Amino acid sequence: MGIKKTIIRKIEKINHKFSKKLIIKNKRIIITGSNSGIGLELTKKIISTNSVISTVNKKKNEVDKIKNENLKILEEDFQNENLTENFCYEIEKFKPNIIINCAAIFGPEKQSLENLHISEFKKILNINFFSPLKLVQLSLNGNQLEQIVNISSEMGSITLNNMGGYYYYRLSKTLLNSFSKNLSNDIKSKNINIFCVHPGSVKTKMNSAGVISADQSAQKIINIINENDRNLSGKFIDINKKILEW
Repeated sequence: MGIKKTIIRKIEKINHKFSKKLIIKNKRIIITGSNSGIGLELTKKIISTNSVISTVNKKKNEVDKIKNENLKILEEDFQNENLTENFCYEIEKFKPNIIINCAAIFGPEKQSLENLHISEFKKILNINFFSPLKLVQLSLNGNQLEQIVNISSEMGSITLNNMGGYYYYRLSKTLLNSFSKNLSNDIKSKNINIFCVHPGSVKTKMNSAGVISADQSAQKIINIINENDRNLSGKFIDINKKILEW
């Protein structure tokens, strides 16, 4: 690890120590991808004061460790094209106030155009794009939604793309961004806040070179959710609420 990155990590840790740490209370919240990374850290921070559905693929060993009476864990493989009937029933019955779509997969290391395979691409799209879309569809039926938070990435920005490559991941996040912006126009009258968040350069399984921890990113996302700023609806932001270009 380079000296510059080491210094940045230390500065971020100090900033996190002294930064505001807001909480969310008395909400029904769905968090996808809850067994690791940002999804797990978000779950840890909200389960004592909210009713939470945590979705996982097959592994639930980490989220099982923090399970309490407020947390329900649903297993669902988002790689599949269709969601199971029981999963759909549980989501609609829950009538969430907040959805935080964290589940994502980066895809294979080789993602140049010549290495792109449609069958593999469909699996990644199912996880990164179609599962958030379907979850929103189901949750809107409950008529209790207040916020939809889609964890995206700067790599999904068309304007900020100066490098190319990474077709699977970039395109899936671009679709998520476009969906979020489009939906924001359709649900204005429902008073639902929807936005995409770039979580920062987070050190996770997908990004071992990250400069902030999943805990740091999760807390800033919670701060944003707590404030529920309607001016952010239909926007793409970072965890410091800076507006990013689509």
